[in-house]
Amino acid sequence: MKTIASLIFFLLFIFSACTKNNQVSINYQATGAISEYILYYQDADGVLQNVNVKPESAQDVYNIKFKGAQGDIVYVSGRYSDPNTALRITIKIDGKIYKQAANEGDTLTFLTVSGVVPYQ
Repeated sequence: MKTIASLIFFLLFIFSACTKNNQVSINYQATGAISEYILYYQDADGVLQNVNVKPESAQDVYNIKFKGAQGDIVYVSGRYSDPNTALRITIKIDGKIYKQAANEGDTLTFLTVSGVVPYQ
């Protein structure tokens, strides 16, 4: 009985030591706009959210940060109505640029950046 308990403890120790932490830091970043725009994004729970952003200048950076896991879907999309503005959307994973896109003066289409958090 003592041998079986020792074996179970050893196996639990081995499996817990081999578990890799797959948690990552996700940051959606929007910048470059001089007038109000709306962002749609998928949050940590996979729920689609939206927020109206009113920047004071093109240098303002709007951040949405949360923890995610490898294999999670990341999605952020933005749209503005002022033809004199622009928008740059970036997705960063663990501080590194994963994907980004930009447009200027396009009031008809959504600027969308999306993907899947890569496995490492």
